[in-house]
Amino acid sequence: MVAPDELRVAATIENVSRVSDFVRDAGKRLQLTDDVLFDIDVAVEEASTNIVRHAYGPDHRGDMQVRVEAADDAVYVTLTDWGVPFDADSAHLDVDVPLEVRAEGGMGVLLVHKLMDGVTRKMASAPGGPNVLTLTKHIGVDVRPADADG
Repeated sequence: MVAPDELRVAATIENVSRVSDFVRDAGKRLQLTDDVLFDIDVAVEEASTNIVRHAYGPDHRGDMQVRVEAADDAVYVTLTDWGVPFDADSAHLDVDVPLEVRAEGGMGVLLVHKLMDGVTRKMASAPGGPNVLTLTKHIGVDVRPADADG
């Protein structure tokens, strides 16, 4: 396993780009391809934005933490917040319904699931506890950091 990179920031829209930059930098150190890094970046940006908007909302403040680690042929990005737990049932998107009559929301969750090979959630069991989202991307080769001896 490659040692993880970790960042904790205030969960604000302004920090979504900081989280994205952090993940891209970690991906470059892990020598991920541009295609893999793009998928991870889009998924992380969407998930981070959802944390800001839904876990905390405009009237509450809190942090989000992102952790990037690699093992074998996979990269794991874990996003943690301490806000309102995600309600997966409310984010159900019926893609068979015409766009004009669809309820707003849910497209980002679908996108994250399409881009990543695995998406797992562990929601807080008590208010203020951690909500943990882990995104998994298999890359087909063992991951090695750029500065590893070859």
